[in-house]
Amino acid sequence: MRTRLRNMICLLLLTAGWVACNNDDDNNVKVGVRPVNPVRVSEITGHNDHWGDYTLKILYTNDKVASMSRYDKDGYRKGGLSVTKEQGVTTYAVNDYVYNVDVDSIARLDAWLKGKYGVGNYSLEDSIPTIARTLYKVDVTLDEESTVTQQVFSYYIPKTEFGTGDDFDNTYTLDYKETFIYEYGEGISIVNSRSFHDTYAPDDAKNYVTRALYKYEYEYDGNRIVTNRIYRVNNHSEESWDLIDERAYAYSGNGLMSVKGDGYSLERIYSDARAFSLNLNGAATSYTLNEYGFLIKSDNGKGEVMNVTYEPGNGNFYHLYRLDREQEGFPVIK
Repeated sequence: MRTRLRNMICLLLLTAGWVACNNDDDNNVKVGVRPVNPVRVSEITGHNDHWGDYTLKILYTNDKVASMSRYDKDGYRKGGLSVTKEQGVTTYAVNDYVYNVDVDSIARLDAWLKGKYGVGNYSLEDSIPTIARTLYKVDVTLDEESTVTQQVFSYYIPKTEFGTGDDFDNTYTLDYKETFIYEYGEGISIVNSRSFHDTYAPDDAKNYVTRALYKYEYEYDGNRIVTNRIYRVNNHSEESWDLIDERAYAYSGNGLMSVKGDGYSLERIYSDARAFSLNLNGAATSYTLNEYGFLIKSDNGKGEVMNVTYEPGNGNFYHLYRLDREQEGFPVIK
């Protein structure tokens, strides 16, 4: 369940477009100042295993994500994004709106409404109380120059069955948490990312069960990445790091073609300037980009699809996904 849920969120927020730049002829993974984008995401429509058919509508205030609403295929609001700020940390919580009564209560309500108003004269959907449950959360820490220095991603799991009567429980439980701490070189280029990967027991959201520590180092040749070295902390000493993978970047002209490591393969296969297939360890996803190099369509060939609409203006949607995913060669939405 953890892998499937995290993959769904990654498809939505992390792998939604290629490394974006403002020049179609220059697709290197680059060093430089984060650009002011000419457009920003305003709507995403698609399908995945958890939400089914969905539409996300994103709203901004002062070029910052202020809210996001999720609608189902029938136009009912089924989820949203809450944004809070406290002590220098901005928290983005992607919430599902779930029924706050059990299936037996819903059946009784349906029967009562049918008896009072008659078949076809009432909306059961509008009559059922709901509650917000967090599916995915990101805590973002900024420095005095509004640069992201740390992100904490929390993944929650809904129960397969909520139960009935005294056994009814529709809470989502914390399953997995990832913390990333960034060090920068020139502009927005990340030269070092340290991370904590924590797992939790269903009945304890305060104390992790397992923890692994990693470090990602990026080596540049001029304005593009040539190597990504990944280390894991030695269990015998938190000051000792073991190299577990060294991934080499290959380019053709100005375009990134592949990232290869020990048992790791990321390849980009072009069909034209704005369409390509991204193959990660044998699993392929197709992408189509707009004139700015931002995603407009994706399809993983397994039923998970997305269509992205943009509007004029700059935004900070990048707060919602791991920052060095771009540098690793993965797509992102702007």
